[in-house]
Amino acid sequence: MLAVVSDSSPLVYLTRLGRFELLHQLYEGVLIPNAVWREVAVEGAPRPEAANVRQGASAGWLKVESVADTALPQEQDFWALGEGEREAIALARARHAMLIIDEAEGRDVARRLGVELTGTIGVIVEAKLRGLLPAVRPELDRLKRESNFRFTEELLTAALRKAGEFES
Repeated sequence: MLAVVSDSSPLVYLTRLGRFELLHQLYEGVLIPNAVWREVAVEGAPRPEAANVRQGASAGWLKVESVADTALPQEQDFWALGEGEREAIALARARHAMLIIDEAEGRDVARRLGVELTGTIGVIVEAKLRGLLPAVRPELDRLKRESNFRFTEELLTAALRKAGEFES
């Protein structure tokens, strides 16, 4: 198991699926930057994901960390991202940790900066591979149906292949 850094959207989407606990089960620890804490636990206080994040922090497996200004990259695309994405990328880079992020622009910038990453779908696939979920397809069907999460057929096929569920 390893420590990972999460952006806001995986915390939200895993909560909506009722699968927030997968983060604790899969990873030694989950780090979130201050901006993600503010976005999810403070500004999103009435939402279920806020309660999950606060509970994870109280239990000690989810930790909030500050990002030093010196850790912030200077590339223009980085500064075009939202504050939570910027801080999550910078924290993952500074800690040499894997980043869980869904937004395409943030993923592109993180890749260019050499940050290892996955997303909500990757967490679900990993959970299946480790025996924490019986199947990936029902989770991804619900994710698409019950939220504004969008993914391509190519990504669905790749996820199902990796999870051993693809039938051609």
